[in-house]
Amino acid sequence: MLSYIKLKNFKSFKDTEFDFRNGSKGFKRFISIYGENGSGKSNFVSAIDFLAKSIDSFILSANTEKLAEMYQEKDLPSEIMDMVINIFDFEKLRNDCLMIECDEDTSIEYGFEKDGHDGYYIISFKNGFSYEKLYYYTGKQRGTLFEIKSEEERLDISFSNKLFKSKKAEAEIREEISKFWGKHTLLSIFNKELRDKNTNYVKESFLDYVFDLIHLIDEMTISKAPGASYDIDQESRKSVNILKNLKEGKIKKDKQDILNRTENILRDFFTQAYADIKDVYYECRENNDLLTYKLYVKKMIGGKIRTIEFSKESAGTKHILDIIRSLLGAFCGSTVIFDEIDNGIHDLLLKNIIESMVDNITGQLIITTHNTYLLETIDIKSIYVINIDYLGNKEVVSLDRFPRIQGTNNPRLMYLRGLFGGVPLTENLDYDAIINELAINSDNGESED
Repeated sequence: MLSYIKLKNFKSFKDTEFDFRNGSKGFKRFISIYGENGSGKSNFVSAIDFLAKSIDSFILSANTEKLAEMYQEKDLPSEIMDMVINIFDFEKLRNDCLMIECDEDTSIEYGFEKDGHDGYYIISFKNGFSYEKLYYYTGKQRGTLFEIKSEEERLDISFSNKLFKSKKAEAEIREEISKFWGKHTLLSIFNKELRDKNTNYVKESFLDYVFDLIHLIDEMTISKAPGASYDIDQESRKSVNILKNLKEGKIKKDKQDILNRTENILRDFFTQAYADIKDVYYECRENNDLLTYKLYVKKMIGGKIRTIEFSKESAGTKHILDIIRSLLGAFCGSTVIFDEIDNGIHDLLLKNIIESMVDNITGQLIITTHNTYLLETIDIKSIYVINIDYLGNKEVVSLDRFPRIQGTNNPRLMYLRGLFGGVPLTENLDYDAIINELAINSDNGESED
């Protein structure tokens, strides 16, 4: 789980920390982040997404090369090829994380906890990666597992004496570093080893704990806001007890219990959340050893219960299905990050969803939202606000730092009055100049005719 994130020169964050530590209790399991439009909520989520993509950068590069070859063979228009390849362009993604007009390196520090062990991981970059460090559990105590610095066109490499179980494995990793580090991280090189080599080789060659952060990210679900520049969700591997695609798809017949379990979950949720939805079910067709399934709802419309294909439901209702798929990961022990979770959903419905599930989180749920009704029911320790001063510097504060929230004080009303920051200016906007400009342009247009 994530315990903190420190951002320096990352997008719109000059020097900002998101601290999710909960004293001696470790990390907070639920975090709700508020801030005015453009305050950096989605940029914060991008920082987590960047960690996931950096670990998978070898895979992204391989996919880019395969796509380029495929499109060249089919002689498709270069515009289409560029558009598709950009999705997997890690170098472009890294450059998009840099602060505009800044000569200093961008640096991110991720505090995390896995299986009761806590540590941190740091990466710095500009034209390429210039620094990387993993501080974590070594087997008996915590220490630096590895640290790499780029200094005057040479690499300063430091390894824990427990990191490698054989000289051969260390030599191979050093060779990989000499070829790829800077363009890729050492953690991505370890991820490549984990995926390319057999299990016995990995166990006999490396300290097991060096892969813990990779496993943490693999189990994570990251849902980006609509319109994000690289909107590809990381799929949670923890919620294997439900379907990957809830609306429709194919599944082996011997896995029908998963289909039935998913159907029950969706029926329980939607019939309780919506007064007009009376049932939710899957319609199935058999094809050899496969079941093709599609989700339907029975809905009361005009005094009659009618059957509707779920894909024809409203955008808000379909978005809730996406939320359910993601949130179940938090019930199963993984970390779920959901940007703009309230997009297209009624405030009170989302409040009820979150309020009913918070106590069941065994992993971690981090959301960004504008839904202020949550402020009335959620523990103030879980609520964070991004504040921006007149110089554009940003500070992230938890509401438990405000002693005035006590007794009968309403955190929602206090937030809306701007007592915590993180809200837009409330003065009335003056449209007179805009109206005058429109009138002048209109007059000019008429005179030209």
